[in-house]
Amino acid sequence: MSPNSPAPFYSQTPDASERVLQTGHCQCITGDSSAADAQKLAYKSDNLEVRLHPPRWGSVFPAYGLDGIVEGTVTFRKPCTYVQEVSVSLQGVLTTSASQHAGIAVPGVHKIHLVRQKVVLVTAPAGSTTTVSGEYSFAPHFPHYVEGGTDPLPPSYTLYQPGVSTEITYHLRVDIVRKGMRRHEKLLVPILYLPKSRPTLPPLEHIPWSVRVDSTQDARVSDVVLEPTWPKGCTAATQRTVDLPLITLTMPKSKCFTSGDTIPLAIKIECPGSPVLAQLLSSNAHVCLVKRQKAWVSMGEQVSIREYQLSHAKVFLADETQEGTAYLRMELQAGEAGRECSWRIEGAVSVEHVIRLVISPPEHVKEFPIYRREVPVRLTTDHYGSLQNELLAMNGVPFPALGLSDPNRHLRVPRPL
Repeated sequence: MSPNSPAPFYSQTPDASERVLQTGHCQCITGDSSAADAQKLAYKSDNLEVRLHPPRWGSVFPAYGLDGIVEGTVTFRKPCTYVQEVSVSLQGVLTTSASQHAGIAVPGVHKIHLVRQKVVLVTAPAGSTTTVSGEYSFAPHFPHYVEGGTDPLPPSYTLYQPGVSTEITYHLRVDIVRKGMRRHEKLLVPILYLPKSRPTLPPLEHIPWSVRVDSTQDARVSDVVLEPTWPKGCTAATQRTVDLPLITLTMPKSKCFTSGDTIPLAIKIECPGSPVLAQLLSSNAHVCLVKRQKAWVSMGEQVSIREYQLSHAKVFLADETQEGTAYLRMELQAGEAGRECSWRIEGAVSVEHVIRLVISPPEHVKEFPIYRREVPVRLTTDHYGSLQNELLAMNGVPFPALGLSDPNRHLRVPRPL
């Protein structure tokens, strides 16, 4: 590409002037008889019409919040004969696809069922059939944990990496089981599960000034000591002769933060034997927030990792009044508000966040170690204590975390009209 035509900047989120290409559409209509019907989504097949009752939330698909209830009705457009059973199932599946590079790329697909809830609407007596017509209500709900596990049920999710793709999809499935050679009819309705998360403790807005002297006196903060990493070629004798500084990172003890908020941090570099070195190292301190997405493939034997930096810490106070000690107070932005959430399915997929701290020596200082440390943190979509107010405002309906909705999902999931 010529210098006069540089490549455009790309992002995962389309702006107002961009559109996401669709591969197809799902037949969907909206009612127009009343304001209430206008908020119902209707999906049709030959014999069925399924109507869901969530507010649209401005989302492309029906979206549900934490432990949400999928309320709706199944209406038979015409009498259906020889029916043995009519059921509605809420299903969630984690699908991981990987290409095994050999002479020919052979895709390997691994599926994990996260939720399977079946509600039987009609069942015929044993050995007989029935004719079904009319309207039937259903209301399955999202469980809090994955099927047969202790991990919280994850949000709808899509990740594409070179050679590996991971998708977490949820859908509502309606089945009509008919006797003999008559056609078994089913209807799949894609839905989004976007649970909000919140810290369990109130946030610490700033690091108390008193911890500069002794951080053990405040139970709300904790210290992380950075260990040196020596460059290759440094002998043990050289390492013993270097007067190493003591470097600590002070941060809130909970290590749980709301996305979009500011994370308070403090770095203390103590080097009484070389006061100038403490000042030089403080100028080379780099702190950033990293998002790490993992997907396990080959039956958990290999892991595919993608990571990128969300933000970089800014120093708002540097104190060097005490000789041989440099003290930095910093602020780190926890990503975009409502768009970050840490979660995992053990041995399958995870979204992690870490604070990465790197302190390197000045270029003219030779045979001196680099200090590195990664501190795992948990990010949530919403603030501490906001759940009750939200439920009161929404009459008990949990609001979905719309910031977690991934536009890449629309490339492969049928989109309603």
